[in-house]
Amino acid sequence: MNQYKGEVKGKLGDTERTFRLTFESIVNIENKTGKSIIQLTTDMSSAKYSFKDLLTILHEAIKGGGTNILPEAVGDAMMKSGLIKSSELAGIVLASAFTGEKGEQDNPLVPAENIQNDTQSKNT
Repeated sequence: MNQYKGEVKGKLGDTERTFRLTFESIVNIENKTGKSIIQLTTDMSSAKYSFKDLLTILHEAIKGGGTNILPEAVGDAMMKSGLIKSSELAGIVLASAFTGEKGEQDNPLVPAENIQNDTQSKNT
């Protein structure tokens, strides 16, 4: 997983995959579901989503992660994993869209804070 690229690792079916929502995949999800990404996230948190929503989110995120896969294969993998695990994974993937890609400048510690100095008093 590369958190600096907004990637999420997860197992779907029998395979560990990389999921990533790109600008293009978010637009595709919104077009295919007829819902905004915010509405989908709200629906996921209140369990008001369809199988089609899950399939669309996971399919687009797998493609965004660099794997070319058919929607039918994603659906088969979802059935292997079960709908609860597939729903959890889709929720995590959607959440990654709101946290965005992280850069080195996002490190809360400035470089000087990452260095441990000898703090022993010279007077002892």
